[in-house]
Amino acid sequence: MKKSLFTSIETPEVNLNTLVDSYGRKIRKLRISLTDKCNLRCHYCMPLDATFMDEQRYLSVDEYAQVVEDLCKFGLEEVRITGGEPLLRKSFKSLVEKIGSLPLKKIGLTTNAVLLHKYIEDLCEYRVHHINISLDSLNEDRFNKITRSKNFKKVLENISLAKSAGLNIKINTVLMKGVNDDEIFDFIEFSRELEIPIRFLEFMRIGHGRQEQEDQFISAPEIIKNIKKKYEMNLISSEIDSTSVNYRLCNGAEIGFIASESMPFCGHCSRWRLSCDGIIKACLLKSEGLSIKGLESKEREEVYYELLGMKPFLRPKEVSHQMNSIGG
Repeated sequence: MKKSLFTSIETPEVNLNTLVDSYGRKIRKLRISLTDKCNLRCHYCMPLDATFMDEQRYLSVDEYAQVVEDLCKFGLEEVRITGGEPLLRKSFKSLVEKIGSLPLKKIGLTTNAVLLHKYIEDLCEYRVHHINISLDSLNEDRFNKITRSKNFKKVLENISLAKSAGLNIKINTVLMKGVNDDEIFDFIEFSRELEIPIRFLEFMRIGHGRQEQEDQFISAPEIIKNIKKKYEMNLISSEIDSTSVNYRLCNGAEIGFIASESMPFCGHCSRWRLSCDGIIKACLLKSEGLSIKGLESKEREEVYYELLGMKPFLRPKEVSHQMNSIGG
């Protein structure tokens, strides 16, 4: 196993320390989970009777800010705020205010949008301008069945509200065979009409979802093959560490595919993840992580160094922890 290392890159302006592992992958993105709680119960994510951790275990707003500020000094450029459902975190506004004051190029949020209307002004003010919204069906009855809720109209209203506010919106849709794969062309038209990109996600072998993944999995190449029967697809150039392969269709829609199962992108992955109880992980599909809770600055730096050697180069097959506990 190759040893990971800190490197120092000399530039004319500044000596910028960066986190680069022995495979040349620079860590420049961080997913931070604010809570494992969620107000939906999507069947591929968690059981209906899910239990959640005691909020006393959560990182404080200041602890999140300390970690992000640390990593900014080592070249961190982007933060994405996740959950569970991050808008359930009582201190959400305070946290985005802190994170928004740090020298990041991009701050994003992944949400189910049920509570999005409450925070539109805060997102705009504190630079959280890139919003990924989960929407797995355009049919109300089906949406309610997938999410085990009755929030379809509120989600659509909040998508429109966020777009009207000038936020950069993307829709995340987990495609499932026999569940919603008959809506692919509906989502394409939805993208065209609203001028909002759609990202189709493969059903991943994570936590509770493993029980149904084999039966409901449909691969991105199979979806692309079907779409090409109706639309011309033009590849959109993306950064090398992008998680999605994106296309512009001849009708003006923009779609992408996050194909972790069939087309893993581990070789160029630039992301770490921080759970709400302070466990920092090198990979979504690895159970192992390191706690940074309660550590001093120098101790946290040692954790970052150690974590570089924990990032797999090849994609693990599956992981048992629940998706809501680490964030999508």
